[in-house]
Amino acid sequence: MENRGIEKAEEPEEKVRVLLVEDDEDLLLITAMKLQRRGYEVISAQNGAEAMAAVRTQRIDLLLLDAMLPDCDGQKLCRQLRGEPYSYDGPVIFVSCMGDSTSIVDAFRGGGNDYLVKPVDIDTLIERIRVNLKECASKSAGQTKQWFRQFVIDRKSQEVHRVVDGRLGEKLELSPTEYKLLAVITTMPDEVALYRQLYRKVWGQEALDDYRTLMVHMSNLRKKIDGAHTEVIRAVRGTGYIFHDV
Repeated sequence: MENRGIEKAEEPEEKVRVLLVEDDEDLLLITAMKLQRRGYEVISAQNGAEAMAAVRTQRIDLLLLDAMLPDCDGQKLCRQLRGEPYSYDGPVIFVSCMGDSTSIVDAFRGGGNDYLVKPVDIDTLIERIRVNLKECASKSAGQTKQWFRQFVIDRKSQEVHRVVDGRLGEKLELSPTEYKLLAVITTMPDEVALYRQLYRKVWGQEALDDYRTLMVHMSNLRKKIDGAHTEVIRAVRGTGYIFHDV
């Protein structure tokens, strides 16, 4: 017997698991239901703490993130999830009631891949999910370069180039140790990278509180990469360094 009037669930191009972070409980339930009816697996979170726990303990293919959460700022949460120990590298789509250019730019600078303004039509949301998953897969397969405001790191060739007018410029002659320091600290944006953390990750051992070698290499690195003199890597006296992409 044919069932009429019942919408048949549509399967996405590939099975994905979506982490939906939304503090409005009604909107959370409605959006989750619509995504599930399209064949997506949905994990729900109503605040930043729940989102971090989900990323830490489960496989997440795509993150739908409210820009305003009760316990944290969405942009700050995105930066945290992109850094260690989470290292989330999947697509992040911000969904917000704010459509001003400042909010949108801040979201992208915080690590977002896309930005949608509420209310969002479900068909539009599904399409943006598909597009971002496809773009992320393409980058993972063939893109090894990571762009920053002043330089580009090619993590495959382990080369660093200066950025000039938004384009790839001259190659920066970094020593192997300087490259390792840069590769590590850029995974920890806007947070203090402690001396002992950097030493352990670059040299693979404890420094026994003697960080002079680290300081010398870091001093040379800062001079080479900071052509705009904006303190892209700032020293925190007696503690460590902060990387801020300016």
